[in-house]
Amino acid sequence: EIMKLNRRALPIWPFAGYGIAVALYLGTTYGRWSWFSYHPFSLFVSYVALSSAAAIIKKRGGVVSTKTHGTVMAVATALAGFGWYVIYSNKNRLGKPHLTTWHSWWGVAALVAYAVLFVVGLAALHPDFGVMPHDGVVRSAHKWAGRAATAAGWTACVVAFNGLDKDPMHRLAFAAPLVLGALFVLL
Repeated sequence: EIMKLNRRALPIWPFAGYGIAVALYLGTTYGRWSWFSYHPFSLFVSYVALSSAAAIIKKRGGVVSTKTHGTVMAVATALAGFGWYVIYSNKNRLGKPHLTTWHSWWGVAALVAYAVLFVVGLAALHPDFGVMPHDGVVRSAHKWAGRAATAAGWTACVVAFNGLDKDPMHRLAFAAPLVLGALFVLL
């Protein structure tokens, strides 16, 4: 029955609020804000707060929702790119190798997918100038690829958090909203 909720009435603030609150927490995990802090902050806001908001907005239907979804996802993609730049430059500064963990691979997969989906969404699906805005196959592929990309981003966040915090209650408090959110964002 939960999936039969009126998706037009589903608010975005719980998802966005959770994403921003956790992003602020992660940014100060090491006791102070630093250049590195922008990495977890920007990626959690991108992959959780903004992508959740964009998915819920799109489910409301209509041209305005479609355009708003695209705009929010463009910001999410740019913010994810910034988060990648932060960690790349930080690792260069410290002389550490890149792409050595599952966290990094999940995060890069999400970033690349977001970038590709942005280009496809803009060129093919934009209601004003997209070349295939009503093509059901392209729309369905875009929707499911977007859900997979967001799931990859969430996976990167969970893997990172589990590496930072070993307390089972903290892990549960972190993951439970994502599990609940998946019912509304990813399905």
